[in-house]
Amino acid sequence: MSEDATPSLGIACPGIARGEYDVAIIGAGVAGCCCARELARTSGSLLVLEAGDDIACGATRANSGIVHAGYDPEPGTLKARYNVEGSRLYPMWATELGFSYVRNESLVVGFDERDERALVALSLRGAENGVEGLSVIDGEEARRLEPNLSAEVTCALRVRTGGICDPYEVALTALENAVQNGAEVVFDARVTSLERVRGGYVIGLAGGGRVCARAVVNAAGVHSAELHNLVCARKLQITPVRGDYLLYDPTFGPTFSRTIFQVPTTAGKGVLVSPTVRGNLFVGPSAEPQADADSVATSRRGLTAILEGARRTWPQASSRGVITNFAGVRAKGTGHDFVIGEPDDAPGFFDVACLESPGLTSAPAVAVDIARRVARRLDLGARPDFEPRRAPRRRLALMDADQRARAMREDPAWGHVVCRCSRVSEHEVVRELHGTLPVLCLDALKWRTAATMGRCHGGFCTPELLRIVSRELGVEPSRIEKRLRGSWMVSRSRPGYARLAAAASDEAAVGVPEPAQVYDVVVVGGGAAGMAAAASARAAGATVALIDREASLGGIMRQCIHNGFGLKRFSEELTGPEFASREAALLDGVDVWSSSSVLALHPGALHELEVVCPGGARSVRARSVVLACGSRERGFGALGIAGDRPSGIYTAGSAQALINLHGCLPGRRAVILGSGDIGLIMARRMTLEGMEVEGVYELLDHPSGLKRNIVQCLDDFGIPLHLSHTVVSTHGAGRLESVDIAAVDPATRRAIEGTEQNVACDTLVLSCGLIPENELAREAGVALSPVTGGALVDDRLETSIPGVFACGNALHVHDLADLAAAEGDAAGAAGASSARSGRVASSGPVVPVEPGPGVRYVVPQRLHGGGCPVTLSFRVSDVARDVSLEAVAELADGGEMTLRSRRARVVLPAEMERLEVTVSPETALVASRVVVRVASANQKRGDA
Repeated sequence: MSEDATPSLGIACPGIARGEYDVAIIGAGVAGCCCARELARTSGSLLVLEAGDDIACGATRANSGIVHAGYDPEPGTLKARYNVEGSRLYPMWATELGFSYVRNESLVVGFDERDERALVALSLRGAENGVEGLSVIDGEEARRLEPNLSAEVTCALRVRTGGICDPYEVALTALENAVQNGAEVVFDARVTSLERVRGGYVIGLAGGGRVCARAVVNAAGVHSAELHNLVCARKLQITPVRGDYLLYDPTFGPTFSRTIFQVPTTAGKGVLVSPTVRGNLFVGPSAEPQADADSVATSRRGLTAILEGARRTWPQASSRGVITNFAGVRAKGTGHDFVIGEPDDAPGFFDVACLESPGLTSAPAVAVDIARRVARRLDLGARPDFEPRRAPRRRLALMDADQRARAMREDPAWGHVVCRCSRVSEHEVVRELHGTLPVLCLDALKWRTAATMGRCHGGFCTPELLRIVSRELGVEPSRIEKRLRGSWMVSRSRPGYARLAAAASDEAAVGVPEPAQVYDVVVVGGGAAGMAAAASARAAGATVALIDREASLGGIMRQCIHNGFGLKRFSEELTGPEFASREAALLDGVDVWSSSSVLALHPGALHELEVVCPGGARSVRARSVVLACGSRERGFGALGIAGDRPSGIYTAGSAQALINLHGCLPGRRAVILGSGDIGLIMARRMTLEGMEVEGVYELLDHPSGLKRNIVQCLDDFGIPLHLSHTVVSTHGAGRLESVDIAAVDPATRRAIEGTEQNVACDTLVLSCGLIPENELAREAGVALSPVTGGALVDDRLETSIPGVFACGNALHVHDLADLAAAEGDAAGAAGASSARSGRVASSGPVVPVEPGPGVRYVVPQRLHGGGCPVTLSFRVSDVARDVSLEAVAELADGGEMTLRSRRARVVLPAEMERLEVTVSPETALVASRVVVRVASANQKRGDA
């Protein structure tokens, strides 16, 4: 690796092209971007100055995305006027600019007679403001519209003209349209001075630059009062108000189709629950005044408050399903209204200030008005060639099969899925890197493409995005930042990384076989379980295709360069890549589809899989399908940690990929949260690469990883393991600077107030568990276990859909690749048998298998009483010593029969246990269920 210890400044930004402009807009939030679009209609020269390294770095980015109808503002105010006008403009702007907008309606819910009176008053106020489609309904009607509403809701105001949008996308498309029509944009251009001179204003920039403008539009958000006060005698005062949010996985998106408000108070519109245009669900915001205008650190108190508030509307609201939390700061003025237009003592200076809610909705209308006023002040004419439309972005995730096929004929990069959660292709990433507005940080790619916005929040795709950015822009990874200046992603990289990335891309070959007419078995996933399943099915005489998203087979094993693999399967110790190579060597006769992603599985008499790859879009048919899609790591957003959102927070798998596959070092001084095996292994790996590992902190009172890894990776290197401790907050505006760590009550597993200690670090590595990757299965209708997250299967590993099987970490998380591969052997053989025998049902009655006392889960969940040996895999729920592990058949007459038992000196949740049982047809006829349990070793149960 390069020895450069200090990351250099970020990607270079184009500077100001000339010294004088007709109009300068300060701030590229949604207000500034919309003003730019409307001012680009005029004949004047236009410059947009943004202090950050992307658009929408302030309130726009962390915004509810609600297009309010206009019933709430006080009649006669600027808020009321611009809100209603802006709401009416949104459909036209969405059509012209191609941003996402849905008129999904909204409900304002109440809980008693006083609330009902307030709703009637809101309806009358809305009518006075010119809002149409308002009606007060009772609680029953509200629940008919939204069945998940609380039973406590007694009334609601139905708002038919309410809508939702993506605020960043509104700002982005508006500014792109402005640039398309001649506007110029400069980032990293913080305004430090503003001086009125004859003929306009001189704007001073950080770093010493200066630019002159005949007119200035002040759209600086929470900083707009500072600029106003530089040129005006009548001062503005803005209070930054922070709002915390919780964002849920897209599986929660359908919970509500409308935006649900509660009756507003003087503090605001309260905690709302709403779908997003991207299919998620969110709750929030809180409302906490603060002194720091730029701090967007969430607070534990704020996150707790919004959950409690949301439960009034949605009683099931909890932290389950949350994929991230975030905060935004809105600009609250003392006058309780927008400040729009020219102050009397500053001609040519136009305020767009105090634009709190409904600022997003109002922005288009404000922009139209500001452009009219500026044009009148400067005597600007209309631009005769103004083009109001821009082509909407094509997105792989929104394409149908025909559109995908056409796109991949245009550019094979459409077939390379970079972000699996959000289905973002390499084409989309490269398009943005060479698009209208420069990409200066990873978060710009995130917001423009949705890459890293999914449930893993970049756990899979961050290293790949770094590679593509480096290749396309010719910059080393150490110069790439997350969002703000100083938010470096890696502390060092291998020499010549950008050149090597470009060369590797030029040499990449696309080799995907033409699909057979019908395969007997298609295996999805090329890790340990998937390769074993494919080889096993082929050995059984089946025609087999193995489809994997990566260019090389092996899954996670490709980056596991440590040893410890293969002892059970090959009777020798191997590294991960060596193990993968051994498995791949057994795939003779298997059609291997590498760099290929399965987007959908359609079950039927013949299962159909929609596949994309650099070679094009394909439809693959199979008699049997084996799902071996692996698992994903639990990401930062799912952990409920409050604080800042700096760079330097990685899952252990991402950190491992950066070091072992990409030759990049993620930081210098690390804290590891969670004692899962990969986290323990990374503690050793980072230490060997020269990083300082402060310690491993584990929420539980026992380790989550294997004992051998604790000894070899921590004890041998003097790295401390702190049980019953967790990270409760992160600090750092750009790069992570420290974390707060608190002791945990073992009984409640909650942090103990008052025990927090601050630990300095620039890297936080998360090893907080794996989750089976089962979106393909879920969307296909496969029944999933609420405990494991994997499919519910029988003793042949067949799911609830006939002919669809599951194995490996996609079924339940394994400790060893050897055991995942063994499970793949079984699934592949069963899939081949099903395909070749026409899906003949397994013989014997079906007996459910359930976890008993001391057991968290057991797989499989169904047994056929066919008299064949079956391995039950399970995990205990807590540490126990001197116990008996038992599998018993509970009989219909109230008795029980022990199928298998063995003694254990100690059992740990971190280590999978296995019992082999045989259920005869006779036992199956009289058994109500099979239970796996932990019992005292001295306690005698059932019949031997």
